[in-house]
Amino acid sequence: MAKLMLRGTIRATLFLCAMWSAVTANACTISEDMEGSLPLNSVEIPNSARLRIADMVLTARQWPDVDIRGIVYAGGYVKERNPNALAGQRASAIESYLLQLGIKEGNIWLNKRIIRKPDAADDGSQTLNQIGVTLVPICRGGCDRLCDDPRVTPMSRAIK
Repeated sequence: MAKLMLRGTIRATLFLCAMWSAVTANACTISEDMEGSLPLNSVEIPNSARLRIADMVLTARQWPDVDIRGIVYAGGYVKERNPNALAGQRASAIESYLLQLGIKEGNIWLNKRIIRKPDAADDGSQTLNQIGVTLVPICRGGCDRLCDDPRVTPMSRAIK
């Protein structure tokens, strides 16, 4: 069995919560994000990724009076065997895990893709990032109330 590794990086995937008035706009971004690379041709989610996703769900459950949307990014690298099938299998594996963690099936979106060339990591190395998850709040009546809620840690601060 190949040793599974996750090179997770926090991606700047943004979910914008905004409230407009006649004079000013208030906005903040609220999301939990991860992405990681798998060994070539692997579909198994590494334990390190499972732990990170579980931690993200626990944090998202602190968002008051919202549902959680899970956006799954799964890719197959062109140099892997049958990258289309791998992308689908990876997406299904992450979707299944999110369901186990209590994310509602209708709130999970799957985004599958073919990876043509590696991304550059923050340290300059190349990474494939075949898997990724973003959690965002689903707010009834708008998410602007979350920007100043002490139970929520926005990814960015209010713009006034």
